[in-house]
Amino acid sequence: MMTDSNPTARGQRPRKHHLRLIAAGLAFATPVSIFSEPEKVEVKVNPYVVRNIGGVKTFDRNQFITIHECFGSTDLEDADFRFIEEELEAKYGRDGGFISWIADGIPADRKNPDMPDLKAMKTKLKAFREEYAGHRFVPENMSAVIFCTHPELMHGHKDNTYTEWGPRSPEATAEFTAQLLKHGFSDKDRPKFLEVYNEPFVKAKKIPCEIEEMCEQHNVVAKRVKELTPDVMVGGYSAAWVEVEDNNFGHWNGWQKTFMDIAGENMDFWSYHIYDGVNVMGSPRNRTGSNSEAIMDLIDTYSFIKFDVAKPIMITEYGKIPGGNMNSMPYSAERSAGMLYSAMGQLMTYMDHPDRLLRVIPFFLGKATWTYGMTNEHVPGTANPYLIWRMLEDGSFVETDLTLFYKFWKGVEGEWRGSLSSNPDVRVHLLVDGKKLNLVIMNLDGSAKEIVLTGLNDMAAESAAVRTLTTNCETPVLGQKKLEAIPESIQLAAGEIALLMVELKDQPQVQATVREYRVYATEYLKEIEADKPVEFTFKNIPTGKGTAILRLSPGRELGRQPLPSSVTINGRELEIPSNWAGDDQAGRKNFFGMIELNVLEEILNAKSTVKITYPDSGGKIACAVLQVNRIEK
Repeated sequence: MMTDSNPTARGQRPRKHHLRLIAAGLAFATPVSIFSEPEKVEVKVNPYVVRNIGGVKTFDRNQFITIHECFGSTDLEDADFRFIEEELEAKYGRDGGFISWIADGIPADRKNPDMPDLKAMKTKLKAFREEYAGHRFVPENMSAVIFCTHPELMHGHKDNTYTEWGPRSPEATAEFTAQLLKHGFSDKDRPKFLEVYNEPFVKAKKIPCEIEEMCEQHNVVAKRVKELTPDVMVGGYSAAWVEVEDNNFGHWNGWQKTFMDIAGENMDFWSYHIYDGVNVMGSPRNRTGSNSEAIMDLIDTYSFIKFDVAKPIMITEYGKIPGGNMNSMPYSAERSAGMLYSAMGQLMTYMDHPDRLLRVIPFFLGKATWTYGMTNEHVPGTANPYLIWRMLEDGSFVETDLTLFYKFWKGVEGEWRGSLSSNPDVRVHLLVDGKKLNLVIMNLDGSAKEIVLTGLNDMAAESAAVRTLTTNCETPVLGQKKLEAIPESIQLAAGEIALLMVELKDQPQVQATVREYRVYATEYLKEIEADKPVEFTFKNIPTGKGTAILRLSPGRELGRQPLPSSVTINGRELEIPSNWAGDDQAGRKNFFGMIELNVLEEILNAKSTVKITYPDSGGKIACAVLQVNRIEK
């Protein structure tokens, strides 16, 4: 899966944090820093305006509050499953072992030794279902799980000796996978999603095989799975290393684009893994913020250009890779705090795209006893850092601080309502759940921010409380306190996230809906030349009252200017921002990030032209996307 990275959360020294809440002239816990006053950031909210994001209005916990575990984990007991489902309120995310586990022990077909014995396979699957009939196999939990398997074991090639029958061909892999999905489950509990392989391209040389061969394997599996189980969505390629801008986007052309060109027609979704730190290859860096947005926009844009639709995306692993990666090591609360920062920060950006992302899965494991001694010699009392339960020296298990991810989000539901931050490093979401208002704000920056709230002054509250989680510190702390009134401001430390929970006297009545559209340019990956405008064309732009945002994703060597000197739409100049979400990407060879520019509604036509000019040459503008926000009654 992964290799080492810098262990610090964001290269920041831990800061002592204060939470200051001011409501109706009253201050709660108001110690004043002896250092400079924090930057003020305005967060505007409007509980009366529904946010319709590409047709999605409601926050779905099954989509966003997930764990990289599944119903079939043999090291989890009934009480553990109940803890995940009821205490953490997490949804099962992904299974990477079931397919290869069932394959192991299935004999070859006597008449065709290069294929599995389907009769023996059906018998084993029937026995499995009977054995586990008493377990907590809730159909909804099972059907939401993303199935995948390991190419080292299940890629069909002539030298594969994992089972009697190989698999020694793409057809053998496809037949086994499709038959398992058909006969291993009922129509109610069959997994809806299949990633053909887990991170296949970084394992191709070891197998060995060519990337193009891996792509063709996806085609063969997808076609057979859809013949037997047409309700299952098939995708890939579960990219481990999304350094798409490497070698001036040579990596993009050689890997992601190649996959989309060869296998894309048969894929229902694209999938990849994204981590702060280092994922398999490359140098340490953070992806939280603008980089993760740029990767998504590039894949979306090419998907739209090639297939006339931006196929949905699965992010089936995300978070942070700490130093030591999967090695067993002594527990560190500070290390867990950095992992919580990355998971929380990335999730807050993913939540802006419920129409684009089918599911997102943080790489947080349950007990995962299979990891002990996997990559280094296991010393009793040590464990890998991705666990929500770690094994102590006496063999018992204890919760880790990673459970705070789920405890922070516990009980959060609702319909998206209007919200806006004046600083891209301060991420915000407003959800209205009946008479309950949930306002989530996170500070991605390395310095404290004072969040000035507007839009809640006229709300009559029965009660209010704030829940906070600190991440840029030696020990992550989850806290909650009652408030006397709705606060006018909240002070957040670096990396801190807050949930303001307000019980209202009356349910906010909807006065308008803002529908968010994505419009992709007809071109992408354009070279940057000094003082020469780079042009993008947009067609079929929704018109009407509202606002728009131009999302530009440049990829340039560090040292070159990430921000353009001029951007025009239909000849009208746009204001160039001075900031973007996340850090400055120092430590990388290249800057690759999405930068937002506000667009006045009167500038846009149904067909519009964008021109971007840089003062220096080098790199490419990977893509340009228009987010058009139209007011609907």
